[in-house]
Amino acid sequence: MPVSRGEPGGGAGSPTFQEQVDALCVPQADGTRRVDVSALRALVAADPEQTAATCRTCVTRAKEQGRTWRGYAQMAMTLAALYESVFDDDILAVWVTDEFDRAGISVPNPAVRVVDPRTGALSDPDERPEEGPVQIAVERRFIDACDIRPLVVHLSHQPDGTGPEQLRRLRGRRGRVLITFDIPASDPREVWEVPEVRDYVGRLAEAMPYLPYYFLPRDFGTLFTWLACLAPPEAWSPSGIRLLHPDVVQQAALAVHSVRKFAAWLGDDPDAVVATVFSPLPGEFMAYVHRVQAELDRRLGDAS
Repeated sequence: MPVSRGEPGGGAGSPTFQEQVDALCVPQADGTRRVDVSALRALVAADPEQTAATCRTCVTRAKEQGRTWRGYAQMAMTLAALYESVFDDDILAVWVTDEFDRAGISVPNPAVRVVDPRTGALSDPDERPEEGPVQIAVERRFIDACDIRPLVVHLSHQPDGTGPEQLRRLRGRRGRVLITFDIPASDPREVWEVPEVRDYVGRLAEAMPYLPYYFLPRDFGTLFTWLACLAPPEAWSPSGIRLLHPDVVQQAALAVHSVRKFAAWLGDDPDAVVATVFSPLPGEFMAYVHRVQAELDRRLGDAS
C-alpha cells in the first residue's frame, strides 16, 4: 500500500487530516456515516499520503469490531474508492479489500448519495423516485425544536386525502425509508442516547405509531434506533438495547399492531408487511412480541 508520512504542518490549532475526514463523515443511526463525497474527494486529491494513512487507521479500528466499526469500515472503503477515482490507482482499494477479507469482515461498496444544496435532501444519482431506498436526514434544527411536521407531511396518511393514487404512493414507500439524525461526529453518545433525538422519536411515535411500515429492513437500522429511542435507559446495554426488556417488547408489540392496521388500511398484506419490516429482529424475540401483540389486539378489540 502507499507509504504514509506524518501529519502536514498547519500551525497550532489546525485540524489534522483525520479530523477533517471525521467532519465530512457524520455518524448515522445505523452505524454507517453520511459522507460529503465532493469535499472528501478534494481532500483526497490534495494529500494522497495522508489519505493512505487515515485509511489504514480506519481499517484497524474496523477490525477491532467496536460499536462504531461499520462507520470506520465505510470510511476506509470510501477513501480507497476515491483514491482510485482520483489517481487511477487501485492499490489502496485492493489492500483494504484484502484486509477485510482476511479479518472476515463483509463490507458493501459505499453508496454515493448526492446532497441537494437547496433542500439538503439526499438522493442516489442513478435512482428513480419510485425505486430504491429513501434516506431522510433530519436536520439539527428540527431535532432541537422537536418539529416533526416535515416527516408527517411526507409520510402521514392524512395530508393528501385517501384516494387510490395516495394509497398507491404510500404503499410504494413500504420498506424503503432510512431515517438519520444530524448529530455531530464529536458527540461520543449513540444516537438513541441523545435526549433531543429521543424526544423527537417519541413525538413521531405518538403521531405515527405505524411509521415502521416504511423502514428499510436492515440490521441496526432505523427500526433498531426507533426501539432504542423509545426504550428507557435501564434497557440499554453496551451493545445497544436488551431486547427482552418488558418496555422494549411492549414497544415492539405496539409497532407490530400499528403496522398491521396501517397495512390493512392501505390494502396491503399485513402478514407480508410485518414479516418484511421486522425481519432484522431475532426470530425468538419476534415470537414473544407476537404473543404480546395478540393480547394487545384483544384488549383493543382488533383481534381477527
